[in-house]
Amino acid sequence: MQLYLLRHGDAGKSISAAKIRSVDRSGVDAPLTVSGKQDIEITARSFKVLKLKFTAILTSPLKRALQAAKITAKIMGTDKELSICDELAPEGDRLKLYNRLRSLSQESSVLVIGHEPYLTNLVYDMVFQKTKVRPAGSINLKKSGLAKIRVISLSPNARGELRWLLTPRILRSLSYSSSKISAFATKKKENKNITASSESR
Repeated sequence: MQLYLLRHGDAGKSISAAKIRSVDRSGVDAPLTVSGKQDIEITARSFKVLKLKFTAILTSPLKRALQAAKITAKIMGTDKELSICDELAPEGDRLKLYNRLRSLSQESSVLVIGHEPYLTNLVYDMVFQKTKVRPAGSINLKKSGLAKIRVISLSPNARGELRWLLTPRILRSLSYSSSKISAFATKKKENKNITASSESR
C-alpha cells in the first residue's frame, strides 16, 4: 500500500488539538483562506505531474481538510468518493485509522488529508516506531505539503518506509513547470497549424 499524507492549506491562525478538545469544535472549525485554497490547487496540479492516482481519499471532517479534499478530487478529475474519517481530526485515534486501512487492498494508493501534529506523529509512529514527534530534528510537514509512506505492514503493528517529504515550494515548482511545458506545446502546435494553413494557400 502507498500512503500519501497531505496537510490542508492555510486556514488562518492555527489551533492546538488541546484547545479543540476544550471548546465547541464549531467555533474553531476554520475554513481555508483564499491563499490556502490556491496553495491546495497548485499542490493538486503537481499530483498530475507526478502521475499519482488514488484508489481512496480519506479526510478529516474539519472544514479546511474537507475543502482541500474536494479541491484535490476536482482537479484530479477523480470519481472516487471522499471518506470522511473522525479519526483524522486533530484529536483522532491513529489506531482506528490503521483499522480502516487494514480493510483496504494491499495494492491501494490512499490519500489522507489532515492536520498537524497528527500527520507527523503518524509518520513517526509508522516509520520510526515512535508515538510522537521528537522536539529536536522533527519532521516538518508544511501546509499543502505532501509525504509518501510505503506501507510494509499494518498488523500487528503499522510499519512503513518514508519515501517522500515534499514541501509546497517543490510541489509549486512541479506545477508551474508543467504549466509552462503545456503552454509551450500549445503554442508550438498553433504555429504549426498556421504554417500548414499558409502553405496550403
